[in-house]
Amino acid sequence: MPARAAHEGPGPVARHTHLPQTRRTAETGHAARWEWAAPITGGVALGLYAVFISSQHGGSTLHAWLVGIVAALVSIAVGHVLIRERHRMVAEVRATAFGALFGISMGFLYSLAGPTALRASEIGLLMGLGMGLVSYYVFYLHEH
Repeated sequence: MPARAAHEGPGPVARHTHLPQTRRTAETGHAARWEWAAPITGGVALGLYAVFISSQHGGSTLHAWLVGIVAALVSIAVGHVLIRERHRMVAEVRATAFGALFGISMGFLYSLAGPTALRASEIGLLMGLGMGLVSYYVFYLHEH
């Protein structure tokens, strides 16, 4: 069993230190299975919920499914890029990126219910800030 890469002790990690890659990714060059599974799961959940909300608030069936499919595809693509490129980002940038993706997704879902754009932006901003703070805490805790 290979030893895990870790820094020597408490204190800050060097600025250009990146998270170690998984063995499968480093050896074969192929993406790990979960690098696709996590964004697909989140994207499908987002898309199906968008279909539900859109159809419940007066949208036609075709319109609801188109909104859901587009939302799912965009979410899957952005989520996969964030997960694939996470090794190149410092904790602050990673937390901001994941918070932005979550906040935009939640603001979009809230906007499908029919409130004003300002209210949907407010909800998205608050939820994105919350996710960014939690993400930063988790990333910082694992790196230090």
